[in-house]
Amino acid sequence: MPEELLLEVKALRTYFHTARGKLAAVDGVSFDVKRGEIVGVVGESGCGKSVTAQSVLRLLDEKHDVSYEGEIRFAGSNLLELKQRQMREIRGNEIAMIFQDPLSSLNPVYTIGEQIIEAIMLHQKIRRKEAVRKAIELLRLTGIPSPEQRVWEYPHQLSGGMRQRVMIAIALACEPQLLIADEPTTALDVTIQAQMMELITELNRKLAMSVLLITHDLGVVAETCQRVVVMYLGQVVEMADVASLFARPLHPYTIGLMGAIPRMDSDRTQDLQAIEGSVPSLLNVPSGCRFAPRCAYADEQCRQHMPELKRDAASGTMVRCWHAGTLAEAFEATEAAIATETSEAAERAEEKGGVQHAIYP
Repeated sequence: MPEELLLEVKALRTYFHTARGKLAAVDGVSFDVKRGEIVGVVGESGCGKSVTAQSVLRLLDEKHDVSYEGEIRFAGSNLLELKQRQMREIRGNEIAMIFQDPLSSLNPVYTIGEQIIEAIMLHQKIRRKEAVRKAIELLRLTGIPSPEQRVWEYPHQLSGGMRQRVMIAIALACEPQLLIADEPTTALDVTIQAQMMELITELNRKLAMSVLLITHDLGVVAETCQRVVVMYLGQVVEMADVASLFARPLHPYTIGLMGAIPRMDSDRTQDLQAIEGSVPSLLNVPSGCRFAPRCAYADEQCRQHMPELKRDAASGTMVRCWHAGTLAEAFEATEAAIATETSEAAERAEEKGGVQHAIYP
C-alpha cells in the first residue's frame, strides 16, 4: 500500500514585487511530505528555503508585496485557494511552525504559559483550567524541568534552549499533523542543538507527526531525515532519500556542500573544500544553469541552457544537471581514494603502536 501524502507542493513560485521588478524567490519548486516522515530542505542562505517554508503557511505579505503560483496541497486542499480566515484555522492547528530565534518569536510581556494557553484556546473549545493543565503537560513533554513553576515565567527568564523548547510546546499545543522547523537550532550551542534535534525526532516517532526541517546542516539531515531536498537560488537541484544522497550525490552543488563538511577520516594537513563565490542576486539570475558561475564543471551548454529536474535511472534521485552521471562517477572515485588512504593510514598507525602515535608523532 503506498504511503499517504500529507503535503504536496507542485510547481510553486513565490514572487516578491519590488521597485526593481518581480523577483521569483521560489521558482518552480515541487516536493512532498508523507505522513510520519521527516523531510529536510537544505541550501545556503539566500537559496529560498525559508521563503518556501513560509509560503506553505502563506505567512508573507500577500496584500502588497507577494504573490504565488502553483499548488500547495495539504490533506487534499489547495492552500493557495483558501481565504485568510480559513488559513488561520490551519496555522498553529493542523500545521505549526517553529523559527530560528525563539526570543524574537515569544512575546516578552506575557508568561510562557499565557502564550501556550492562547494557542490552545484559539483552536480548541476547552476551559482555561484545562488549557493550563495542558500547557504544563506540554512543557513536561518537551523536557522543561519543574513545568508547574516555569509555566508562569517570562521568556527572558529562560535559557535559549529552554525558549526553543517552549516554541516547540506552543507548536504542539493543538497536535498538528505537520511541523515546519525553520533552522530551529541556529541560535543554540552545539550541545543544545543535539538535544533539540533529538527532541524533534522523538516527537516525530511518538506522535506520528510529519516534519519539514529547514537547515543548512547536512549532518543534521543525515541523522534526522528520511528524504532531502537540496535548493539553490530558488530551485530544487537535487531530491533523494538520505541514503542515496550521501552514497552518490549527483549535483555539483550537493557534492560541494558535502565536500565542505569536516571529516574525521580526511588528511588533517589539507584545507577544507569550499564552493567558490556566493549565491547570485535574484536581480541577476544566470540565464542557464543557476549554479554554472560557481561550478568547476560548467561548459557552454550549462551557461546557456537551464537543465530540467529529471530522475536518475540508476538511483531514482531527481537532479537538475546536464552532467549528473559523470559527476557521480568522479565523486565515487574520490570517495574510493579517501577510503584507500584511510585504510593505509590505519595500517601505518597499527605498525607504529596506535592511531594517536600516527597522528601525533
